[in-house]
Amino acid sequence: MPRKVFGRRVTPRGIISGLFAVGCVSAVAIFPSSCQTGGIGDPCVPEEEYRGNFSGFQVSQENIESRSFQCESRICLVNHFQGRVTCPLGQPNPADVGRLCASMDASCTGDGEKCTVSDTFGNECDDTHPCPAGFECDPNGFCRCDDASPCPTNYFCDNDRDGATNQCVLAVCHNENNCQVADGTPEANAGKVCCLPGTRTPVGTGVCGECAEEGFRNAENSVYCSCRCGVAEGQPEDENFNFCECPDGFECAEVRPNLGLGDEQLTGKYCVKTGDPIIKDGKIDPAAAAPQCGGVQGQTGGECEGTPIAGGS
Repeated sequence: MPRKVFGRRVTPRGIISGLFAVGCVSAVAIFPSSCQTGGIGDPCVPEEEYRGNFSGFQVSQENIESRSFQCESRICLVNHFQGRVTCPLGQPNPADVGRLCASMDASCTGDGEKCTVSDTFGNECDDTHPCPAGFECDPNGFCRCDDASPCPTNYFCDNDRDGATNQCVLAVCHNENNCQVADGTPEANAGKVCCLPGTRTPVGTGVCGECAEEGFRNAENSVYCSCRCGVAEGQPEDENFNFCECPDGFECAEVRPNLGLGDEQLTGKYCVKTGDPIIKDGKIDPAAAAPQCGGVQGQTGGECEGTPIAGGS
């Protein structure tokens, strides 16, 4: 008899992470915000968005996160989405609009802005894992920089002030009250910047605005909890994998063909929203994604797909 898992009605084949779900329920009373899970189709924030130097996803690509603690299935699917889920309008590259800091005490011109660390570049080190050339292994186990260290482009060595981290950092001028939010209206998010999910830490790179809802390439329709429902086309059935069956409103379609690269158990078919226009003959057609981007009410240009609409840039 069917039973309800992942927040929707599916058959018992759909249970991929029952142990995780049980553990999550028991932990809610202690850690209410750390173990919120979602059913198939529920929204999720990909792990990459917690990196300050992540410029966002490209609509021509898919991403399958297989260890998402936001999803009971552990699968957060990014099905040809553009930008960051948590920054609907995107932002120009801080380096292009005068927001990049060359030191932590650099002057900022924006109202209430100060140099704020977006990302830290630093390797761990020990006797068996030495630092790259130009860095020294700190007793605390990280690679310590100095003024001559080859920090990445737009990063600098934070070593000339009280409280310095002695690591290469990416810092931008930022007002901590000026962050976009995922569920904000275009009007409410206008003029604000991208920040790491749930924080006031700014993103230090350019981000494309998300695509229009009409083509299913906006966050709501292309980034959500999913589950693996079959092997890739042409591959033998895997009797040892606990595939799911898709609930109402979803269909089983090939998202990632098996090209012999990466984890084979991430290839194959996943539950995707019924009506997605880039599903062709039971498969996701990557070439069809960009034309479906439509109007973008946010950052465009460069590698961004879509056309600017009112309020775009």
